[in-house]
Amino acid sequence: MTGPLILPAVSLHEISRPRVREYLETVTAGSIRPVVAVALADLRERSRSTKFLVVPLLVAYFVKIVTVDSTLVVGTDYTGRPTIAWLAGMTAVIGTTVLVLFGFSLVKGSIGRDLETGVSELIAPSSLSNGQYLLGKWLSNVAVLAFGTLVLLASTGVASLFVGVGAFDPWALVSPFLLITIPAMAVVAAVAVCFETIGPLRGTAGTVIYFLLALTAIVAGIAPDAPLDLVGLAVVRDSMVQSIAAQYPAFDGSVFGFTYTDDPGGLAEFTWDGIAWTGPRLVARLPVLAAACGFLGGAWLAFDRFDDSTRWSFLSRSESDRETADDEVEPSTTADSSVDVDLAPVSRDGGSPVPVLLAELRMAVRGYPRWWYAAAALAVLATAVAPIGVVRTLVVPIALLLPLSAWSALGTRERRYRTTELVFVGSRPIRLLGATYASGVAIGLLVSVPAPVRFALSGMDGALAGWLAAVLSLPAIALALGVWTGRSKSFEIAYLTAWYLGPVNGLGALDYVAARPSTASAGIPVVYLALTVVALGVALVGRRRQ
Repeated sequence: MTGPLILPAVSLHEISRPRVREYLETVTAGSIRPVVAVALADLRERSRSTKFLVVPLLVAYFVKIVTVDSTLVVGTDYTGRPTIAWLAGMTAVIGTTVLVLFGFSLVKGSIGRDLETGVSELIAPSSLSNGQYLLGKWLSNVAVLAFGTLVLLASTGVASLFVGVGAFDPWALVSPFLLITIPAMAVVAAVAVCFETIGPLRGTAGTVIYFLLALTAIVAGIAPDAPLDLVGLAVVRDSMVQSIAAQYPAFDGSVFGFTYTDDPGGLAEFTWDGIAWTGPRLVARLPVLAAACGFLGGAWLAFDRFDDSTRWSFLSRSESDRETADDEVEPSTTADSSVDVDLAPVSRDGGSPVPVLLAELRMAVRGYPRWWYAAAALAVLATAVAPIGVVRTLVVPIALLLPLSAWSALGTRERRYRTTELVFVGSRPIRLLGATYASGVAIGLLVSVPAPVRFALSGMDGALAGWLAAVLSLPAIALALGVWTGRSKSFEIAYLTAWYLGPVNGLGALDYVAARPSTASAGIPVVYLALTVVALGVALVGRRRQ
């Protein structure tokens, strides 16, 4: 037996401070440098996308709309004097809300891109730790969203030169974006990383679930004493209530909300000096950072380092992954086996369109988790038995969210799976395009089929026209975007935006399903039917280019 290990006593005074500092710097650099390297590599890959050019333009235009082209109404009768504090606070809160809702779709996909491009095969056996890899991806996401925040801030400063009054206060301009927007963007970036480590949440289902969770978090944050004020609505509300009450004693603080108007006449103007960032208000932002850390911790637990055989594989593998695994070739069948293969000659005739349509429909509806099929059956049942008014305003808009994944894939499968040459060589591309579109229409019909029957029997011609316009136009728009971009993300963002602003919030131009009678009477369904023709024409041109 060996005796106990005796370590020589070393006085702390014998360790020089420069050597300790050098050791700590070496350890820290060894931990931080890989994180920064992953983030920079991911940012370089993202910078090749046209989104880096488009997003700043969209953000700048958004700032113009909310600061120059319209007036924010606080409560029912008040608006702020356009000081730099008012413009910055207003733009920060509204811009943060928009980025929280749609920034997820902007940054998600970096881990999936490593899988698609084969970079994962280099990362898996490397010395890069899971934490370093995930932190690098998170840091890249934060950088992209912070860039959008910086554009918001700069555009607000420019807008203040045209419509602002009073002295320029740099802290009033910067502080809302620094203390409200950036922490919220850290959460969005963390959720994107977390969802990508969980197989069933990597695709469209994850986008929809995130969107609904973000809406819930925003609405819940408005409540008094809410534990999580994600987008800063509560802190801005409380600060504005104090300012209005001090200047207008008749103000009823119980009636408080934000709306926009193009006619500011008749509104009482108050002066708001911005948020006083006291200690309690700074502490109130800590739960937002804690939420970001929580999602990063969840990502670390769920990340299988691109290995489906780990103990977390039940979280990381989707139904389609399992089907692929089950359909693998038996080991006894090898490339050396002598098999006589008799291949039919290639024909560009394309055959009957019916088998092509059925094949497209099978590809569109297969591979979903069981809950999706259960939700589709529930949607059909709800459109059949719910009150007819509820069917129009609520059930049909929600039911038509279910085909989002199938619609967003229209026109993208050939490029995504690199089968363009194989598919187009033996079929007529235009006939295949028609079958793809018809399959999308069929899915929309399947999940809401009782609705048009009930609308027709009840004499609700406007609702029937809205349903028809939605079922025809949505897959057409998805097909056009898919053919030209090759990615499903574009349609997902556009559709969720239209769904939230249109059927949910009543913005007539985006109420594609005519959930409100005023939309149908304004002729919006006719516009979407015309848009169907335009979108199919755009898809046809794009397919001919392919």
